[in-house]
Amino acid sequence: MKKIVFAFAIIVMMCFSSSAVAADKISIMVKNKQIQTDSAPVVVQGKVLIPLRAVSESLGAIVEWNQQQKTAVVSKWSKKASLTVGKKTARVENLAAPELSADKSLDVSVQLISSRVYVPLRFISEQLGYTVDYKNNIVSIRSPYEGLPKENFFAQILSGDLGRSRSIITANNSAYGLRNYELPPLKTGAFVANEAYLFPEGEALRFFMIEDNEIITYYEYKDDFLVATWQGRLEDKAGNAIDQLYADKFKERTGPTPKINKPFFYRYYSGYENSVWRCGRIDVDGKFTETGFKDETQSIGMISFVFPNEIRKEVIPVSQTSLRIP
Repeated sequence: MKKIVFAFAIIVMMCFSSSAVAADKISIMVKNKQIQTDSAPVVVQGKVLIPLRAVSESLGAIVEWNQQQKTAVVSKWSKKASLTVGKKTARVENLAAPELSADKSLDVSVQLISSRVYVPLRFISEQLGYTVDYKNNIVSIRSPYEGLPKENFFAQILSGDLGRSRSIITANNSAYGLRNYELPPLKTGAFVANEAYLFPEGEALRFFMIEDNEIITYYEYKDDFLVATWQGRLEDKAGNAIDQLYADKFKERTGPTPKINKPFFYRYYSGYENSVWRCGRIDVDGKFTETGFKDETQSIGMISFVFPNEIRKEVIPVSQTSLRIP
């Protein structure tokens, strides 16, 4: 009888070690702050798994649970990830770019342990744009900007020269997190022939972007990323977009239009037929003063990304995530 009991105990221990092993001493740090969870990380097949809801919500995401399908859906802005217990894949979608939706492989299948959904450490944080690390029994989830050298594009967007920051943003509006939307996006045609940017004086991390003289999008630096927080579709695509913005003439919008209470630096580019660049200043009352013009035949004034003597008023150290505007 003793041999049978001993053999049974060995089998139980082997089963437990091959599935989920509690890792009570592992702590979770999110942006340099330890978060408290009612369920500890676990180790499965040599991989660290973290409680999905606690970590996702600490990053500002929303988690919904479908009991019947045993599926958790994690949403933040226009991004969404669906994870089903027992599966080694997750469905990742982005309302702003549906063509990029795809199934992503996981190192370990999604687990349901003590009524809590667990996922591999890297998956959910990386899908939301954060960096992760596991060292010395500490799971660290950090801002994507933390520890970047000053020469890095991200670092220059946040705290570099004002003109350099604006130039990076306007040249890479898809590559640097700008396709995050708080609400379902309004869209123009598949091919955008021209774009214009309106930056508040002294700032790079808030701006209006006008696409094809039709859709105006307002971006803000929020929760570590540049996010579209408002959009509007202009009444008259053939009319002057700036005049319509200042007159609040929209036939469709995603919320209250942001208030205009500062002068803007204006930059315009069109690549349709002939390349054209324009830049200038827009006063609070909408008066426009052009300071630079260039096309394939002539150049007038100076094409730049700043007013003369304009000083940056934002301060975001790359090792932190707080924004200060004096």
